[in-house]
Amino acid sequence: MSGAEQHARASGHARITQIGGDQINYAAGAGPVPRAGLGLPEAPAVLVGRDGPAEELLGLLADGGPTVAVVSGLAGVGKSALAVATAHGAAERGWFGDRVFFLRLRGYAPGGGVSGPDAVREMLRLLGIRDADMPGSPDGRAALYRGLLAESARAGHRVLVVADDAAEVAQVRDLVPAHPGHRLLITSRHRLVHRDFPARVVPLDELAPDPAAELLTRAVLRTWPQDPRPAAEPDALASVAEQCGRLPLALTVAGALLAGDPGLPVTQLAAQLADARTRLSTLDSELDDGVRAAFDLSYGRLPEDQARAFRLLTVNPGPDCATAYAALLTGEEPVDLRRKLAALVRASLLSEEPVGSGRWRMHDLVRLYARERGEECAAEDGREEAVDALLGSLCLDTGKATRVLGVDGAPMAPGPGLPSVAQALDWLSTERAMLVAAVGFAGDEGRPELAGELGRRLIPYLQIYRYRQDAVLVAQGMLTVAEPTGHAEQIGARLYDLGLAYVGADQLDEATGALTRALEIFRQNSLRMGEGKALHTLGTVYMARNRWIEAEGRLWESLKIFRELGIRHAEGTVLASLAEVFERLERLDESIALHRQVVSIMGGLGDRHREAAARNSLADALWLAGQHEDSVAARREALVTQREFGNRRQEAGTLNRLADALRALDRDEEAEARYGEALEIFTETDEPYPQGQILNNLALIHGRTGRWEEARENHERAGAFFAASGHRAEQAAALGGLGFALYALERHAEAADALERAADLHAAVGDTAQETTARGAAAELREQHGGSRRWWQPSD
Repeated sequence: MSGAEQHARASGHARITQIGGDQINYAAGAGPVPRAGLGLPEAPAVLVGRDGPAEELLGLLADGGPTVAVVSGLAGVGKSALAVATAHGAAERGWFGDRVFFLRLRGYAPGGGVSGPDAVREMLRLLGIRDADMPGSPDGRAALYRGLLAESARAGHRVLVVADDAAEVAQVRDLVPAHPGHRLLITSRHRLVHRDFPARVVPLDELAPDPAAELLTRAVLRTWPQDPRPAAEPDALASVAEQCGRLPLALTVAGALLAGDPGLPVTQLAAQLADARTRLSTLDSELDDGVRAAFDLSYGRLPEDQARAFRLLTVNPGPDCATAYAALLTGEEPVDLRRKLAALVRASLLSEEPVGSGRWRMHDLVRLYARERGEECAAEDGREEAVDALLGSLCLDTGKATRVLGVDGAPMAPGPGLPSVAQALDWLSTERAMLVAAVGFAGDEGRPELAGELGRRLIPYLQIYRYRQDAVLVAQGMLTVAEPTGHAEQIGARLYDLGLAYVGADQLDEATGALTRALEIFRQNSLRMGEGKALHTLGTVYMARNRWIEAEGRLWESLKIFRELGIRHAEGTVLASLAEVFERLERLDESIALHRQVVSIMGGLGDRHREAAARNSLADALWLAGQHEDSVAARREALVTQREFGNRRQEAGTLNRLADALRALDRDEEAEARYGEALEIFTETDEPYPQGQILNNLALIHGRTGRWEEARENHERAGAFFAASGHRAEQAAALGGLGFALYALERHAEAADALERAADLHAAVGDTAQETTARGAAAELREQHGGSRRWWQPSD
């Protein structure tokens, strides 16, 4: 229905007025009877997960706040529920008495919402103005509205108007109260930013994971309070909440699906929603108010140029899209395109995260919706050309970056058209999620050659810089693309890549299966290079399982092939593995000799990454052989190379092992400095277990040097990290160290508590000897009330 009034003749010259879909029938010459305000819809029983926004919004309605506030956000995010609940909260505090009014503006209705003049007319009715007394012109009605609010202000009464679902400033501009004590609270999918419309915007995002699961649970239990499924299937419930994008509308639809079918397992609904192709259809509502229908209303208001950008952004397969790639997809200049992207942000269909970064993200369900629309408009948008442009650019840029880093051989010196090492690292790190997703995307889009090319360039970087699960995903995507071709060499190569990725991710059973299949294909087709690689990697699997003799046999087979083929780089990698086998078999002189040979081979080939790895391995063997200073020197040389190429994860590992060696040599000051550097990196990469290890080692140094308060703090922090990573034996050791530190600080009761907690953890992991020791020490300590130290001998 349009925003203009719709009139029809009624019996006895009565009048029917329809505003925004609501039909009101009055007797001739009459108007509505004056009534009190507080015409709010019922407040939600519980406003789940919105404590922060509710508190912020309530503060805006209080004295001293802005006159106008806009709650903005994606369709279905819960804007109206928040506004209504907050308005009820303000009324309960007595801030507005009974002068709280609610208008449904239906700004996104297909036929158009309530117009600005009609919104003022409806407010006058709510304020008690009869139709017979209503001014005839919009300006006159607006003036009367302002006058009535000014009269309330003179009488000391504040007024709150809640205008729900506005689509544009024109719908609400005339509702703005002139007096600063009154409030206009608006909900809108748009942020309603305009030069002559001063309003405070409160953006509303999807729920956090726990509140999303709670809202879904409430949606089910509202119909069936005794429904056992939420309690019985919490993981599946959390999965459903995530697949709903934690969007309240989607969560309530999913809740209704479960409530409407009490026998439907939550796991089954989660499986249905896991298919991205049908997820929106599953979340459609029988009442035409489902997720897709809500998005339709927002999409329908977009100008065509914004709609095209909205659709083409989904060609980018990553979680977000840089402005440069958005421009590549749309064929527009970045400056011009940003204006359109900013408009999509104002429409709550896109967000820039973080603000000012030039990286654009869609809500997961919005992305699925935009992709549907993009596939419908593929020809007119030039979608296929955009796919080719993006994948071609990614292959080119990945090749440049990985060549500069030298992850698959000698690094290429930066030059014209090539990034620096720092630039290559920054780009790969920033776009890694998109690059990983692009391999599978290329296959899905019918570009197997591009999928293979991108994957081959990407995997060495992921392996060397220790993004191991990403390497598995890329290798799986490459195999999926290769298998339909039936080409033996390609399938064998992709199986080998997958096996190697599984080894890196410590998935040894999966690695054995993939590598065995690859070896069979290589041998059946006389592919000697592939056979040698598969034998080598199978040898490393035996090594990981401590089957050293079997490992040695596979490695000698592999080495023979590579020497026959004259492939020095491959020969060096096999020699490195053999050197480790000899080390484990206590053949240290042979191990050291092979490690030195590998350092020479990799250095001669210019492969700096593998040269550094060989120096680290050499350091291990030298240490075992008692050549401690040579071991420390080799470790320092490895560190130089890792820093040169910004390999932070490997740098942290080397620093940690170097610090261990320095601590063992009683060079505590140097060890503490290296531990500190490693801890900083592991904190950046958010790895709790190595953080716990380093903190525990730092605590031992502090205890050895009498710095007991620092030792106590670091043992406590180490225990927390071990608990977070699920390493209970290490947590128990940290608690034992904590007990010693507390005893040294004469906090005897706390020391006994720490030891008893350590004993409980030792018992949980089946270490009865350590449990007995810790429990006995705690008992003796309590008995002595801080007496002698017979129960403890300080050591490392």
